[in-house]
Amino acid sequence: MPEPRTFKVDNPLMKGSDVKTFQRRIKELFKKMNIDCPIKADGIYGTHTRAYAAALVHANGMSATVQMKDGVTPKLREKLRNVDGSLTAAQKKTKASAKRKAYRNDLRKRWSQQRVAKPVNTILADSWDYHPPVHDGIDVICAPNAPIFAMIRSKVVDVRSGGWWGKAPSGDVTKGDGIIQLEVLETVGPFRKGDHIGYGHSEKACVKVGQIVQAGQLLGHAGLAVAWHVHLMLNDGSVGTRGVGNKNPRAILEYTKKNG
Repeated sequence: MPEPRTFKVDNPLMKGSDVKTFQRRIKELFKKMNIDCPIKADGIYGTHTRAYAAALVHANGMSATVQMKDGVTPKLREKLRNVDGSLTAAQKKTKASAKRKAYRNDLRKRWSQQRVAKPVNTILADSWDYHPPVHDGIDVICAPNAPIFAMIRSKVVDVRSGGWWGKAPSGDVTKGDGIIQLEVLETVGPFRKGDHIGYGHSEKACVKVGQIVQAGQLLGHAGLAVAWHVHLMLNDGSVGTRGVGNKNPRAILEYTKKNG
């Protein structure tokens, strides 16, 4: 059985199942601190994984400069794996300090903000606000054929190229009868797990029902319905895939404008 390796950023980059295991452990250990680290377990030890490892070391009251001076050694990985029982008294004191608490809070905030995205890159305006029963969403005005994106990690529950809006194509209503609907898979800010997000007037879908999408992943393109826009809807999941909104999407839209 080969000896455990010391992870260093090298050329070519180190790869392997041991790296992937360590990446998963980083995520797990951050999770214990209620921090959702966005590390990807791809089995490649590059600058990103080194940075996340250094952040984990620092968050636990240690010095990354000292602990990682020779790379991420098997000894350090073991110390992190049993971090609650392996810290020295001085390290425990540092971990409990106001500065390290603030550092962990900063990570918590910063990494949670990476988990959302705006529905379109450039929002020219948002008009005709949510006021049922007249209007069950917000019109997000955008450029012609603008790419539309998943706002948060979700499951695709409905994709239709037509038959949603029910307006006959004519005049300024030429492309805009499609819809893409997502089921939210996690609670972040005003987003609630189980809610459904509807992208009305969406065309050229590039996702399928049942697919899991991440925040910022391309879904399709905005359609034309008098103006080029996405009719953004939010519902609590009780209406199935009818393509209607029963909650005001203003809070999730504003949250993605600020954090996406």
